[in-house]
Amino acid sequence: ELPHHGPLVGYAVSERDYATTLVRNFFYSALMVEVWSGLSDAADRALSAIAERSLKETRYHLRHSHDWLIRLGDGTEESHRRVQAAIDHLWAYTLEFWSASPVETAAADQGLDMTAIHAAWQRTVAAGLAQATLHQPADDGYVPQGKTGVHSEHLGYLLAEMQSLARAHPHGQW
Repeated sequence: ELPHHGPLVGYAVSERDYATTLVRNFFYSALMVEVWSGLSDAADRALSAIAERSLKETRYHLRHSHDWLIRLGDGTEESHRRVQAAIDHLWAYTLEFWSASPVETAAADQGLDMTAIHAAWQRTVAAGLAQATLHQPADDGYVPQGKTGVHSEHLGYLLAEMQSLARAHPHGQW
């Protein structure tokens, strides 16, 4: 379950580096386990059912990424260096998990407590990093604001590339 939306996609990637993919999956899965767990008790029965089904799958992804985090972090010098570099690169993007947006407001209306989720996420991530002999970067620097529509210049190039086919064939049927 790699994130296809939110702060860990787009320019927060490193080409052909499994460590970046792994750390991104670990951070996001640790978040989503808590989100799905919280939403499984939502007042909306359809949302609750989706959350319960998603929780099982997301726990698997968290376990898988956690195990690989330990293998690589506690492995060779090279694997440790790459995983730590991925953590250092992606950490600032995780700060956006905790910035408020209409999505979090809607989730709170369903009973989701983002403060509790943040604390649980921090415990999960800290435990995983400690087991893998890795360190957590400081929570400082720029906090991305993609949830509110503020994006870097890199998104423009990505969108242009993605839209080129549709623009070349404006009446195409997909």
